[in-house]
Amino acid sequence: MSYELIKRGKTISIRIKILVIVLGFFSLIAAVFAVYSVITTANYRQLRTNEVSGIVAFESERVGKVIAEMERNAIDLALAGRQFYQAGKRPAELGASISVENFSAFTTAVGGGIWYEPYALDADTRRVCFYAFHDPVAGAVRHDPEFETKEYDYHTQMWYMTIIVGLEGKYGVVWTPPYYDDAGTNALMTTVGSGIYDADGRLVGISTVDWEIQSMVDRLSAIKPTAGSFVLLASPKDNYIISNTHENGTALTGATLRDLSWFGELRFTFADTNTVNIGRFTDGGVEYISFSRLFGNGWLLSIQIPAREIFAEIETRNNQFTVIIAASFIALLALAAYLLSRIINRPLRKLTSGVAELGGGNLDKRIDISSRDEFGTLATAFNKMTVDLKESIEQNARERAEKERIGTELNIAKQIQANMLPCLFPAFPQRDEFDIYAMMQPAREVGGDFYDFFLINDNTLAVAMADVSDKGVPAALFMVIARTLIKNTALSGKQPEAVFGIVNKMLCENNEAGMFVTAFLGFLDIPSGRFTFVNAGHNPPLVRSGMRFDWLKAKTGFVLAGSEDTLYKQHEIILNPGDEVFLYTDGMAEAVNNKNELFSYPRLLETVNNYLDLPLKEFSISLKNEIDKFASGVDQADDIAMLALRYKGVNK
Repeated sequence: MSYELIKRGKTISIRIKILVIVLGFFSLIAAVFAVYSVITTANYRQLRTNEVSGIVAFESERVGKVIAEMERNAIDLALAGRQFYQAGKRPAELGASISVENFSAFTTAVGGGIWYEPYALDADTRRVCFYAFHDPVAGAVRHDPEFETKEYDYHTQMWYMTIIVGLEGKYGVVWTPPYYDDAGTNALMTTVGSGIYDADGRLVGISTVDWEIQSMVDRLSAIKPTAGSFVLLASPKDNYIISNTHENGTALTGATLRDLSWFGELRFTFADTNTVNIGRFTDGGVEYISFSRLFGNGWLLSIQIPAREIFAEIETRNNQFTVIIAASFIALLALAAYLLSRIINRPLRKLTSGVAELGGGNLDKRIDISSRDEFGTLATAFNKMTVDLKESIEQNARERAEKERIGTELNIAKQIQANMLPCLFPAFPQRDEFDIYAMMQPAREVGGDFYDFFLINDNTLAVAMADVSDKGVPAALFMVIARTLIKNTALSGKQPEAVFGIVNKMLCENNEAGMFVTAFLGFLDIPSGRFTFVNAGHNPPLVRSGMRFDWLKAKTGFVLAGSEDTLYKQHEIILNPGDEVFLYTDGMAEAVNNKNELFSYPRLLETVNNYLDLPLKEFSISLKNEIDKFASGVDQADDIAMLALRYKGVNK
């Protein structure tokens, strides 16, 4: 059909096809660059977001450390105040020295003190306190007695009442809202307090630590990641703005926090002081991205950055990148069209007719192009391809015929092997003292596992199970030899241990391939139920005695054909009516599924016990079905053989 279209001139020009391919290739490159741009943009946005989050986290950690120090100092001072309260003698000089020594060792605070509840320290004195502060003029901490005068009623002060009301027990702390200290430092301050409790847990006073926070506020307010960004420092629980650097200046220190129209869009929770939360809001027509984190004392640090500014650099770079890619795409496409027209189109026309005839099935066709370029090489390759293809077709035909012949022979060998093993059941229909069933599935066309059972005499039944160390045809041949030797030697009337000793020596002779056999041989004395057995490195059988199968515990000997000096020892057990012996090869326990998991010996034991009291045929088929279900269609690397013997006893 294609050859007729070529002759009619209805084909599409190869130049157009190549141009389409080039166009598609360039489009793919453009798409890859576009995806790359999207990914890098997303990465940059994440890095930029992480950068700002890192600033907020860093500053929060710095402030958090100071807050923690303040709270620890307030608690330590409260404990000192408790000791002073519990002391028998309470000289005022000692109380003052406690405050002075505390703040001499803690220079971060500007001052603080111990303040007792009315008449708590002295039944005759309503107010007792000891206040100390850092005196910048003296360059030292000194006691300030002015707070101890009758004129100053600290019990009615807002800071005192705030701390008293907020305390929730020993080691608890309460922070006051920020305030301006007009009387002393003339700076923005806050106070943290802790409770002083007596031995009965009754609140008898408080400790306070004053913190001048103006420098901290100034440092945080100076954070400005972009030109249009601003910082909010506030106390949400007090509904109080400490600092707001927004350019419109509508919310200064002391203003109500919830009056901000965008306050509800900030993301933070009082239960989480370790995470920088990111939110979005619009104010004055400008979209902002907020980065918020709470301090340990409940204060909020939030940096607001216009969205157009935080990502401005990446947007500019993307625009430049897009222009460069578009210009490059157009230029490369034009160059490709020119080169295709000049170099490729003409020589391709010479190849068209010859290739079309070759595609029609004429393998004797030769393309005559003598140019010393890629087209000449292509013509030579086509000519060689036709020769190789013709030879390959003929070779494949010969190989298929040979494979069919080998497959036929292997199928015959498989059938011969199957016919060698007992496969007619019931095997001994005239005997009702026992029941027996066996089956085998080779991993390949022929296998190395085998089972056998036969009557040595009217009172003795022999059962055998073996596994040759290899698979396929070599294992099958070795299996035939081993099975024949075991059966013939057993029929001579020797005990199991003697049978294996003789067979082992015979298998070791001329065993240059180094093959070996794991084998189990058991003789059942039918009248008494005595089961005499020997194990040459084979898997331990399962024996049912009562209502459950369990492993047959007996010492295992060395494999057959492993060493001709090996001695084997036989063992005996007594089978009662209803007892069973289950022999198998390791292909059962080592069956694998599509997850490369083994069926395993514990699973085999559990599965055998799930099918008690079934007829032996159904019992064996059920086990095989469980293995097939577990394997889920995965081809097995090892043969699977099993033999079940149920002793019924002799009717008397």
